[in-house]
Amino acid sequence: MAMTLVEASKYSNNVLQRGVIELIVKDDPIMSRLQFKDIKGNGLTYDVETSLSGADFYQVGDTWLESTSTVTQHTAHTKILGGDADVDNYLAATRSNVQDLMAEQIEAKSKAIRHAFLNTLFYGDNATEGARFDGLHQILDSETYNTVAVGGSGAPAVLSMEKLEEMIDLILDGKPDMLVMTKMMRRQINTYLKSVGGLTYDDSANKRVQTILGVPVHVSDFLSNDESCDNDYGSGYGHNPSDGTSLGDDDNSTSIFALQFGPKALCGVQSMPITVEKFKKLETKDAARTRIKWYPAIMVQSVISCAKLTGLQPAGTVTA
Repeated sequence: MAMTLVEASKYSNNVLQRGVIELIVKDDPIMSRLQFKDIKGNGLTYDVETSLSGADFYQVGDTWLESTSTVTQHTAHTKILGGDADVDNYLAATRSNVQDLMAEQIEAKSKAIRHAFLNTLFYGDNATEGARFDGLHQILDSETYNTVAVGGSGAPAVLSMEKLEEMIDLILDGKPDMLVMTKMMRRQINTYLKSVGGLTYDDSANKRVQTILGVPVHVSDFLSNDESCDNDYGSGYGHNPSDGTSLGDDDNSTSIFALQFGPKALCGVQSMPITVEKFKKLETKDAARTRIKWYPAIMVQSVISCAKLTGLQPAGTVTA
């Protein structure tokens, strides 16, 4: 069974642990929708459905044709994600009447873990960075069916709404739960939509969300406007904003993702859920420590549930 982090935290009696999970999920549309499967061991091998099985109508006496769905085997390898938050005992004793120093450090550490997970969700490449799991760029590039690539090597192209619709159409089982893009890319799209009177919104759960072609639009600060742009969009593709360098070349390019969430769509896996450990005494310094750790990865079991449009100029003028 797969559950979101918030739903899973309801089964925990650890108030601090539940608080950490809420901090990690807070105000992020992907984290709040992403479900996680609990697994034993360090990986989950699963069959990726790349094409649907067929069916047809037959006349009396016709020969029936056999067909099955096409699958390829992939493995989601969970990784170790976490960090320590230390507070000196002297500071805790002398400043506790002003602020809860450990609570502040836990909040900051929870935010750092969320940032690291979401960056890896898009750009993780286990082949070149063994400590991280494969992200969406690598998972979707393993099957060319669900990628719409524009531009050329080192030369991103402007977005056309036709290409955006083509990417959405790659999702065959229903419609995407959301489109994810950068803020700059959304601004360029909205400039075009305003010019043609095409801005649309959906009011759900007392929150107004923009839609494009009936799909809710969300922005992510963890998508880059400086991705590499390669002809094959394969090995080494992506961007690592943590140090300003890239996994390939930085080409002022970006991508848009269409995502469905669920056990057979985009789903998380975890060998261990988010846990919180407290150490009141440390061997080498007079301080208390809170350790937050998590063993996560992601998987996309049905290729027709997610797609990406890549090789875009984030600041280019959008066309029809």
